Amino acid sequence: MHRLRVVAAGIAVAAVAVLASVVPASAHDELLSSSPSTGERLPSAPDEISLRFSADVMDVGAQVIVADGDGTDWVAADPVVASGTVSVLLQGGMPVAGYEVRWRVVSVDGHPISGVIPFTVGDAAPLERIAASTAPSPEAAPASTDDAGIPRVVVIAAIGAGLALAVFLAVTLLLRRRGPRGGHS
Repeated sequence: MHRLRVVAAGIAVAAVAVLASVVPASAHDELLSSSPSTGERLPSAPDEISLRFSADVMDVGAQVIVADGDGTDWVAADPVVASGTVSVLLQGGMPVAGYEVRWRVVSVDGHPISGVIPFTVGDAAPLERIAASTAPSPEAAPASTDDAGIPRVVVIAAIGAGLALAVFLAVTLLLRRRGPRGGHS
């Protein structure tokens, strides 16, 4: 009966270790708000674009493009990342038109997230793209991620299971060294 308890305890420890290691890997930062916001119609061109995230994002790999219908990028400088906000300055002279903010950042868990935010300057028609119209807006749905998260979860789960097995074997070895305690249970 004693061995059965040790095996049950080892299985419980392994299950907790695996579940504890998998849950944090599924959480990613997300875009909370932007200026301009999705679908916003501005009376005049903005001087900068600002994206606010649910947590700090990494400085490495932050990209922001503000494109018009011709594909011209109106960003004037590299993105500035500070306290969960990414901002970029824009070139002057942006005409009345529809635009897309195309952004990509690396969340604190190491996964890239990205999205598209359409906005319009003046009374121009919104920028229409076939691919963009079928995709959900970044503020309405969780930020998209690459598929590298699935193998990462498997690796983390395997590490958790390996650690749990090591703990189980260590406990079993210690119990064997102590020897039997006055008979069998």
